[in-house]
Amino acid sequence: MTSQETYNKSRRIASNTVVLFVRMFILTVINLYAVKLVLKGLGENGYGIFTTVASFVAITSLLNVVLALSIQRFYSFYLGKQDYKQLNDIFSASLNIVFILALCAIIVLETGGLWFVHTQLTIPAEQMDATLGVYQFSIFTLVVSMLQIPYTAAVFAHEDMTTYTWVSTIECLLKFAAAWSISYAFFNSLVFYTAGLFITAIIILGLYIIIGRYKYEECHYHKTTNRKLYKELLSFSGWTLFGSAANTGMIQGNIILINVFFGPLVSAAFGIAQQINNAFNTLCNTMVLAFRPPMIKAYAEGRYDYLDKLFSVSNKFIYYLLLMVAVPIIVEMNTILDFWLDSPSAEMVLFSRLIIVYVICMAMNSPITIIMQASGYIKEYHLPVESTALTCLPITWILFKIGFPAYYVFVSMICICCIAHIVRLWCLKRYYSHFSVRQYFGSFAIPALLITLLCFVNAFFVNRDIEAPFLRFLSVTVSTSVLIATITYLIGLNKQEKLLLKDFVKKFFINKVCRK
Repeated sequence: MTSQETYNKSRRIASNTVVLFVRMFILTVINLYAVKLVLKGLGENGYGIFTTVASFVAITSLLNVVLALSIQRFYSFYLGKQDYKQLNDIFSASLNIVFILALCAIIVLETGGLWFVHTQLTIPAEQMDATLGVYQFSIFTLVVSMLQIPYTAAVFAHEDMTTYTWVSTIECLLKFAAAWSISYAFFNSLVFYTAGLFITAIIILGLYIIIGRYKYEECHYHKTTNRKLYKELLSFSGWTLFGSAANTGMIQGNIILINVFFGPLVSAAFGIAQQINNAFNTLCNTMVLAFRPPMIKAYAEGRYDYLDKLFSVSNKFIYYLLLMVAVPIIVEMNTILDFWLDSPSAEMVLFSRLIIVYVICMAMNSPITIIMQASGYIKEYHLPVESTALTCLPITWILFKIGFPAYYVFVSMICICCIAHIVRLWCLKRYYSHFSVRQYFGSFAIPALLITLLCFVNAFFVNRDIEAPFLRFLSVTVSTSVLIATITYLIGLNKQEKLLLKDFVKKFFINKVCRK
């Protein structure tokens, strides 16, 4: 691949990243304000119930994540090979699979799920009818969201991030409207809000169907009996499902454990932390979305040198940008939550800080997972990794059973996540021969640890010396950003990455001047 082709691909990745960041910023601001409206409209008890019930249904919704990743992987792989007939077969087969799995989800949730809600969750008796209403609308929303999967996977595989940005912005605005209208609810506010989320899901599904049919030629259903394709999709999805179950279990399963052991009020604190988690996951996924399709295509085309460059750059880009956002938020969490929620509890502050650490640990897995998924070694990857991760729930249950406080849920999550990351590196080394453990630690992990320590020391002294809350937050944010950008360039990037950055910036500005 020529240097110009590399530049064009890098420029597309950069362009998609900018578009996704604009989306992320808009959506995060709207979502966080919507949470404030929901908390105010439902009250802490109501919000705790909504969080718990929605989290229980969300355990089943991990099918959405799994299927989206699996279908996108096959789309990207065959786009790299330019096999458009196979793309249409993938779309049709994935629609059939989604319909069947949606039916299975309904059966499970309407039987065993209802039993669990009635008998195991800590719900005040006077709120049980509303809780069941929330549960039913959550199931409806889940099913509609599953039907979107083949269409959103096509959008991601085509790297059409502008379309994704517009649709997801519309979705966010509709959810905000549902939150804003809680105060005007003419029946139970809990049920009213979840009904609004269901209507939003229907509208977004309609938009994706229209976009898919008119923009992507493969998004037209036809009957397919390609057994090999079904087997590949289900096999890939099955092991990816096993992988996603561990991560979903860490969050959603632990919310249920907190409700069982500590009740709705502590669940509400976890729910607020979960919103911080969602915001950071949005940021992380924004970066990963820009890198995943080109990395999978590079593997499919056998361009391993380019894939190694993308792997190195994605690790550093994801970590240092997350760190730039995380340090001031962790240090100034009291100030942020005071402004956001008016009077947050101490548990909300502590939970929110700890969950950011967890998200950053989890974010480091994404580039490794992309390569392993592209390679096809799904079983060999997910079996050891997620077997490790799945120990989080029983460990948390034991800790709560012997009397440890609620925040130990995060201690368990972070420790297990770090151990699982070591297992991920072992798998990558075993099944992808181009990976170098020495280069990973020497070029990325050790410099990242040093930069992290320096940033927190800097933030601590800035936080200690300034009393005015807004000025202190601004000073911590600016000083952290400048420090990370400077030190990352000096010791966080290797010589080749510095040259690529300089070349990219130079060509970018030259093109701007030429256009003028």
